[in-house]
Amino acid sequence: MYENNFRKFYSQLDLPFQETKQVFLKRIFKTLEREFDLRKNSKQIFIDLGSGNGQVIIYSAIKYGIRSIGIEIDPILIKEAKKSIRLLKQSKILEKKVLRRITLICGDFYTHSLKNYDFIYIYSLPTMHKYLKHVFQTAKNGAIIISHMYPLKGLTKYLEFKFKLDHSKEIQEISTFFYRKI
Repeated sequence: MYENNFRKFYSQLDLPFQETKQVFLKRIFKTLEREFDLRKNSKQIFIDLGSGNGQVIIYSAIKYGIRSIGIEIDPILIKEAKKSIRLLKQSKILEKKVLRRITLICGDFYTHSLKNYDFIYIYSLPTMHKYLKHVFQTAKNGAIIISHMYPLKGLTKYLEFKFKLDHSKEIQEISTFFYRKI
């Protein structure tokens, strides 16, 4: 029990919640569609590792109509995501059929198998990348891994770099990196 509590505490220190801006999401998903065969209303499955407030999976479900799963260790962020979904549902922006495509899991993505997912999204600090080997080892071959902001280094045994999407911003260069599980 102590080890689980420590890992939960430590992961929240090293993986602070950072929201992906909507303008970047639009470009990321257009790239998935154009370069990696993301198809609207298909049976493809998308997962966000460390889904925070759920905005990425909500975007995926609304705009692309695919099954979208978010796994988040922080129960406060899960509540925030559920509140966002509830508000969208009440305002009739989120239809019942779209709502059924969204799943939130309160848990540790380090212990979650990725064998069922076609698209895996992560926005993680480089200090945590060394802990991701066993996570991506469980991904199915051919799955597309999307890393926002930081390239995934030291994972060439599992991932093949495929594409870099540069987002222009006045202050700093922001990129999204796309990999294929090999």
